[in-house]
Amino acid sequence: RVCHEASGHVQVHTNAPVLGADTVLSDPILCEHLARCTAFVGGESQQRLADAFVVVVGLGGVGSHAAQALLRSGVGRLRLVDFDQVSLSSLNRHALATRKDVGDAKAVVLKEHFERILPEANVEAMVSLYNADTREAALSGSPDYVLDCIDHVDTKADLLATCVARGLPVVSACGAGARADPTRVRMADIAECAADPLARAVRHRLRFQHGIKEGITVVFTTEKPQVTLVPLPEEAADDPSQLQVMPTFRVRAMPVLAPVPATFGLACAAHVLS
Repeated sequence: RVCHEASGHVQVHTNAPVLGADTVLSDPILCEHLARCTAFVGGESQQRLADAFVVVVGLGGVGSHAAQALLRSGVGRLRLVDFDQVSLSSLNRHALATRKDVGDAKAVVLKEHFERILPEANVEAMVSLYNADTREAALSGSPDYVLDCIDHVDTKADLLATCVARGLPVVSACGAGARADPTRVRMADIAECAADPLARAVRHRLRFQHGIKEGITVVFTTEKPQVTLVPLPEEAADDPSQLQVMPTFRVRAMPVLAPVPATFGLACAAHVLS
């Protein structure tokens, strides 16, 4: 277990403590590692973060940035949920993945990177698609907060409805693709973001399938999409389904610039930390 103190010398934990309220202010390495965050929020709040349990569902350009910000702020327990693998084309927006990680599960990749950043944290990698069959495992353990960073409408609506039904605090990221201006990212109730196509579709399902009209905090952008979906390659024109990651998932790729999904993810994390 390796950390760095302010002096620059490498310090080794032979028996690394588990990050928690009883260690975050008493263990010298943890104390120094999180010193700037503790100076900002105060010791009592840092202890609450150390005891907090957050579930992040969806670990792409939004979720990976949200999760790493929570870890770097000292959240003691994280469950990382995603079925997908790191691809070459996802490296332009993922928070930590490298070419060495291509082909590996996003959840496992983040867990491995996180263990090098803050080894005392309890990080669980759940390589699974969130759906009706996996929701119990994904949301078990009474999480303090859930981050919805999914870009699939039906799955997103199910997660949000489940969180509302169980009284789990949740913040949801809307569409970050095809935009270029991070200064137009906003946070509001889902009832107030009609301009976002993903939020509009999710809100429709929540209203008519679950009777939910409001009460969910979302991160969205006021910027209209600047580009359209990537055209299908000629070889897939006759059978577009061969490009689907999963059945019912989008076939054509969404163009993405790194700053916007990163801003979405950091806004989600900031909301949880506040």
